[in-house]
Amino acid sequence: MKNIGSLFMVAAVCGTTAAAQAPAIPTAEQAAIVATALDYGDGFYSGAPERMERALHPDLNKVTVQALAQTGRYIVGYSTYSGLIEMTRAKVALLAPEKRKIQGSALSMVGDIALAKVTSAMFNDFLTMVKVDGAWKILNVLWVPGPDAPNRPKLPTADAQKDKDAINRAVADFVRGVQTSDAALLEKVLHPEVTMSGFGALPNAKPAINRTRYSGIVEAARAKLIPVVPEAARTSETKIIDIMDGMAFVEATLPNAFFVLQLANLDGEWKILNILNKRIAPQK
Repeated sequence: MKNIGSLFMVAAVCGTTAAAQAPAIPTAEQAAIVATALDYGDGFYSGAPERMERALHPDLNKVTVQALAQTGRYIVGYSTYSGLIEMTRAKVALLAPEKRKIQGSALSMVGDIALAKVTSAMFNDFLTMVKVDGAWKILNVLWVPGPDAPNRPKLPTADAQKDKDAINRAVADFVRGVQTSDAALLEKVLHPEVTMSGFGALPNAKPAINRTRYSGIVEAARAKLIPVVPEAARTSETKIIDIMDGMAFVEATLPNAFFVLQLANLDGEWKILNILNKRIAPQK
């Protein structure tokens, strides 16, 4: 049997995209995206496992990056679908409503992909969602402890213009790495624990998620399994959707692919930790 994971990843990278300028989020969709974000965040504080389960995609990839006080070196921590549901059921994060300071917002929507965020007392999260069977589900999360969390780390000093410039450079390296199948550029900007999620319908099936890790991306580029885009066709548009607490949310639209990137600032270097990409059939 052929390696379906590799084929799915390459196909997703080599698809064509929707228009770069996404329309405003329809009111009903905005409400649904925010409701999913609050089922996730407020459901956790409320100890309501049915809300958490309703919000999450089973292929959830939730990560946080923190520096160890003893060494200053960064570690990546993971939460899982079952872990979040069962911790919610165990009521490990119960907090009175007046202390939660929770807000959810819809940041962007492109077809069946949405970007949202939750801010609250104990955690601040960027959420990448996909729409499956008419419902928004959280697939990728990048988060940090919130302002009232006892373990909130010292966050990188924010400098709006400097951060935007550095994020744009990192995303430009990623885009060029994909378009030219340049492993060195991808190694430069990808965190070693990056996960890329291909999202799309398999033949005669519902939309599915296929995940590729660091080596699957970099070694595919090194082996030139990601087709090189002719130089004349290497156009792209990137949009920084939001920057918060040393995290960035970015959309990148290429002639042949659409990506949602979650990045973290690690000692001044912006590294990509979570990627969602989707192949969209060419318009006829």
